[in-house]
Amino acid sequence: MYGKGKTPGVLITFLIAVISYGTWWSTKSFIQISPLLWAFVISILATNLIPMKGSFDQGIELISTKMLKGAIALLGITISALVWLKLGLVGVIIVLLNLSITFVFGMYTTRKIGLTNSLSILISSGTAICGASAIAAISPAIRAKSEEVGLALACITLFGLVAMFMFPILFLSAIGSWLSNNVYAFGIWTGTGIHETAQVIAASSQIPGAVGMALLAKSIRIFMIGPMSILATILFNKIGASKTGDLKITIPWFAVAFIIFSLINTGFEISFGGIWVDFMKKFLKPPILFVLAWSFAGIGFKVKLKDIISIGPKAFIGGLVVALFAGVTSLLLVKYVWLFTQ
Repeated sequence: MYGKGKTPGVLITFLIAVISYGTWWSTKSFIQISPLLWAFVISILATNLIPMKGSFDQGIELISTKMLKGAIALLGITISALVWLKLGLVGVIIVLLNLSITFVFGMYTTRKIGLTNSLSILISSGTAICGASAIAAISPAIRAKSEEVGLALACITLFGLVAMFMFPILFLSAIGSWLSNNVYAFGIWTGTGIHETAQVIAASSQIPGAVGMALLAKSIRIFMIGPMSILATILFNKIGASKTGDLKITIPWFAVAFIIFSLINTGFEISFGGIWVDFMKKFLKPPILFVLAWSFAGIGFKVKLKDIISIGPKAFIGGLVVALFAGVTSLLLVKYVWLFTQ
């Protein structure tokens, strides 16, 4: 199916995906790291610690490009647009406003400290939208280098984990009374200000009654993967055109497919309700998550630690600043917009 030249790379990335999925499944109750990130970390360690022959390159390239794009497109079938109605108008406004402000601030700040255009987009979108999934979707659209993907993922993972622990601690101490001890306010704050879905669940579940609202807010951000991938592509090409004078914009097909699949999901949920939702979660979401982990294994095999180290400090400073900004602005929006309207 893949050809002899691609078989070794396909098989080794598949093996890493199996290991990563198993690791995630056995540790998810106490370690909030997605199978995508497990696959990425394990494959980076493998390629930097074990000498790899060139026979793996073709298969790794296939998995990290074409399969990745297909997996992102299929991810749309797990996202329903009905979440916009469930969260309410004010909640949706808060999520979209914080997402937009964070992305713009992140782009401005990270470019000012000297990061490349593509790395700035990856860190900004990963923080603003939904962590690893957003980075996975946008990286092929802007032709980001593997080491840039690695740095962006490292930033959103590290600072997302810190936020996962700090948000509940802050709510239970100083910030709780400031938010009128409203658990729904805490849920929107975590769903809007923390990067990864697993991290949002872990943080919001520390306060009884908050997790449902947190997941609604987070789902709005996940839905924006497709539109933001298109926007990031246009922005990246415009930045390049400002230097060369040649503007050529190509809309990523997988981002469009993501939106179409999401609308199909919405139609099925309207028609079949909980029956479709249960079917999707049990039979569609797990294999799609596995294929994403498989794709991330391919990306990880292309990352060299020496390349990450050479530009790492600036990226982590940028990631920290953007993460802090996202957390603070989401908190202020919840306090002065959501609570004010309740």
